[in-house]
Amino acid sequence: MNKDMLLSTRAKDAIKVALAMVIAYAIALSMGWDRPYWAGLAVAFISLETSGQSFNKGAQRLGGTLLAAVAALLILSLYPQQRWMFMVVLSSYVLFCTYMKSTTRNSYFWNVAAFVTIIVAVDSASSTEPAFYTAMLRIEETALGVITYSVVSAVLWPQTSARALYNTASQLSNAALNLFQETLRDEFSSNPKNYLKQQGNLAALQARLDELANIAQVESYEIWEVHELWKDSAQLWIKYERTIEAWRQNINEVNLLEVETRLPWFKQYQEEIIERLTNIARMSSGKRVKYKSPFRGFQPNEIDTTGLSHLEKATLSLYVRQLINIERITYELHEIYAVIFGFRQNLEPQLKIEKPTPKHIINTGALKGAFRAFLCLWIAYIAYIFAPNLPNSSVLLILAGVYSVSLSTNPYVKPSSLLAIGVISTIFAACIYLLIMPHLHSFWALGTLIFIAVFSIAYLFHSPEAGLARMFGLANFVMTTGISNNQSYSFSFAVNQLLVFLLIMGIFTCVSTFTFKLRPEIQYLSLLRRFFTSAGYLLADQNSSSTPQRSAIQRYLRRHHINEIESIPHIMRAWMPGISPTIEKHELIKTIVVLQALSIRLSVLMGEFKDAENAPFYEALRHNISGWNTQLMNDFESLVQEPSGETLRAAVRQCQIKLPEMEDTISTVLDEQSKDGIELEERLNIYRILGGIRSVYQALENYEEQSQKVDWSYLKEARF
Repeated sequence: MNKDMLLSTRAKDAIKVALAMVIAYAIALSMGWDRPYWAGLAVAFISLETSGQSFNKGAQRLGGTLLAAVAALLILSLYPQQRWMFMVVLSSYVLFCTYMKSTTRNSYFWNVAAFVTIIVAVDSASSTEPAFYTAMLRIEETALGVITYSVVSAVLWPQTSARALYNTASQLSNAALNLFQETLRDEFSSNPKNYLKQQGNLAALQARLDELANIAQVESYEIWEVHELWKDSAQLWIKYERTIEAWRQNINEVNLLEVETRLPWFKQYQEEIIERLTNIARMSSGKRVKYKSPFRGFQPNEIDTTGLSHLEKATLSLYVRQLINIERITYELHEIYAVIFGFRQNLEPQLKIEKPTPKHIINTGALKGAFRAFLCLWIAYIAYIFAPNLPNSSVLLILAGVYSVSLSTNPYVKPSSLLAIGVISTIFAACIYLLIMPHLHSFWALGTLIFIAVFSIAYLFHSPEAGLARMFGLANFVMTTGISNNQSYSFSFAVNQLLVFLLIMGIFTCVSTFTFKLRPEIQYLSLLRRFFTSAGYLLADQNSSSTPQRSAIQRYLRRHHINEIESIPHIMRAWMPGISPTIEKHELIKTIVVLQALSIRLSVLMGEFKDAENAPFYEALRHNISGWNTQLMNDFESLVQEPSGETLRAAVRQCQIKLPEMEDTISTVLDEQSKDGIELEERLNIYRILGGIRSVYQALENYEEQSQKVDWSYLKEARF
């Protein structure tokens, strides 16, 4: 039997972390370095699933430490005796780094750059050691921890990011195929819970593919050669999921029109898309595929509209546009995977993958997280200055900064859950420190203890869901034991560590509760209002824009509000676990699903408006379309005031009256414009705009219906 089969992946990962920790401590202690636990912390925090991920995180930690050392020395040299200016500059720098952490790909680099600056600056200011010595020691020990774990990970049961990337690509393509087939069968209507689970799985695999594509290129020359194609595929999978969802939302309405008879090519279309996705799955799993160029001879403009009203034509036209988008995305994915896996040499010259343009939008959530860290740091600093008798006041200031910066991207975490994890892990480490370590007389015994303790923590908290417990467990073990060459033992030291943690949790809880109101129920309502505010703004902007030339501020605001309506449903879903179990969460989740549908329909409508600008047919209808937009805008404004949907009932009834009027208006304009001739694409574009407005009305009607099932009085109830 293969010896590797005797150990699970979970055990292997725990062994690698524990062994690297022991080696790092052995080297640091033998070199006579102070604070060898800094090397242990580096090992604890860079240990990830694959060697490439660990090396990438280690490089970010080392780079962040270098920047932090320079920043700390600069701040100390500028304000050595001016404590308030020192804190103003330090906290401003931390605010900047914490914001950057949430808005860039290299988030861990900025995380380390923020909290290590606090450590070096505060530690140097409160000790007799020179600041340069502290900074260099931190760099040396971080480098030791990074190198040690990287070597152990590369030698002992190496798990490359390239292999993980191929496995993820295979899982993702199979999940995409399953989602397409379930959407065809209208699985959402019969089993929405399972469908949403499949959607969530696809989104998680997309994020993982994007991360691994950037890391694996460092490990593998084969992946580096085609790394741009891997990045393109990651972006296309994101578009695929959103397009499938937009398509799903129109299926029920279109099925009433007997779509297979209206679209003579639809059956062949289904077979072709399934074949493409199947081939992508086979290629990514390493199976042999007989490559052939995908069939693209569909005639999407072949639509039988006999006997259909203008509203039905609009619905069918919007549906066909979504089918065209799916066809284009799957074709591009098929050709990209064919090049990546060697089934063809190059992409066809005419195949141009659209690159995502940087949005350059201020992230309000990241800004709130950065200001929360900023306030926590200032409260701890004021306590440090005016309450010098607090236990370990300098440690309190350092750890307040470390925890608040590290948790700035996770506003959903409850302080009570942090409290339980922190207290238990500190008590566990204190028992080892006070009851076992005094009886050890050699590094062999100490190394064995370190190995067993670290292995136990890493093994028990191996899953990604237990990442917070793993972080606290390893960090508190390293910090509380305080292993060094001049080891001393003090019961008051262990108690002070616990008291400092409790004080930090008190500061963190007060800032979260009284300044940012991070109670999930409040956030749910606040996000609803933000969503409807952005929707109203986009429609108002469309009405006020008579020319496509917008100012820089208008373009920024438009990008910002489009980003809001696209991202808020996902943010709301992340808050759901924290909402009190006394309310029916299932109804709140269904409300988010309706909101996501409204988000996609608004995005589609904005895109159709953009395509129609300056078209003669659109200009002839601009006044009427503006009137319909104004009605929608008023509905959204009422929802900002009252998100419960009570104000929508009259609007929904008004919509039923207006839709036939919209149809009559289009018929009149069509008759007037037919003398001059109207391009087919222009006519289809107007139909898609009509279909988009109708679908937004339909989503609002669904929201009104769903809102009646939600206990809004409980969500609005004020309580501590």
